[in-house]
Amino acid sequence: MSIPLVYIDQNIIGLQLLGHINLSKRDDMKWVYSKEHFAEIKRADDPEKYLNVLNEIGAKMLDLILDENWKITGEARLIEDLTPFENYQNYIEAIGNVEFDETIFDPFQVWMNGGRDEGPLKELSDNLANQVLQLTSDLPYNTTGMPNKIGAIKPELDSMVDDMISNGNDIKKTRAALGDKKGTIGAVSEEHQIAQIWEIISPTMEDSGMNCDQFFGFDPIDNQGYELWPVYLGIVGCNAVMDILGFQAEKKCRKISKIHNVRSDAGHIGMGAYCSAILSEDKRLVKRAKAIYEYKNIVTSSILIEKDAKKSIQPTANVSAD
Repeated sequence: MSIPLVYIDQNIIGLQLLGHINLSKRDDMKWVYSKEHFAEIKRADDPEKYLNVLNEIGAKMLDLILDENWKITGEARLIEDLTPFENYQNYIEAIGNVEFDETIFDPFQVWMNGGRDEGPLKELSDNLANQVLQLTSDLPYNTTGMPNKIGAIKPELDSMVDDMISNGNDIKKTRAALGDKKGTIGAVSEEHQIAQIWEIISPTMEDSGMNCDQFFGFDPIDNQGYELWPVYLGIVGCNAVMDILGFQAEKKCRKISKIHNVRSDAGHIGMGAYCSAILSEDKRLVKRAKAIYEYKNIVTSSILIEKDAKKSIQPTANVSAD
């Protein structure tokens, strides 16, 4: 029988650090973290203290397996021969070799969620143009025509942004257009929550022919070359849709300074799907995870941990990353 893998949210590391909970090395389970933790730890003032917690409890890193084209295979592996400090250093070196700014489209996501700051959205085309020029500057072939190509695309992108701004982004109107005129999606509870939400939305989707999986991002129309869309990417996409709908959403999804935290939450839920359980102090994250896992028949248990809950944690499911 496989040893249960228990994924701990970043806030669990914080609770352990402050002495509010008491996790320790266990023979009957393995505490698990991912590179998503490193993305959050990197933003902290003192990364080492968080890495030390992971090291003390014997936590192991769970990593997505990529194919030869750097696409997600849908499987994950447990890295057991490296310490959190070694994995973090490898992470820092890896991202240091990648010049692409993953936050470049944050203004678009924030605007779709109802954010009110137009400035970053208006700067999107310039930032994207600069990013492409930077990425292509060192290519081993002639790129002298690249500025002209980018220049031709920029007006179209600017026009799209202008249209978005002129149409407005009142999130209440957006949700009403999707069939949720009274905020009922935010109050959905009990079992089969995504199915309940789809019942509210589906009448507005009849002309599009879109089904529930497509709407929530588990079967996108543009599969980006994937034969089968990975569940991890589906979970991340589903979280983005939930932000727009207002299901267990937080106001931080409408703030450019906080959107990276929203991405991390989605990533944690996605990685937790490979484990027996996911632990978090965030009630909204736990509720979202439960709804998503239930919808996709993922047996991961979503467990809410509160401060001073010095109790033994026993995951009920038995799922490994193998």
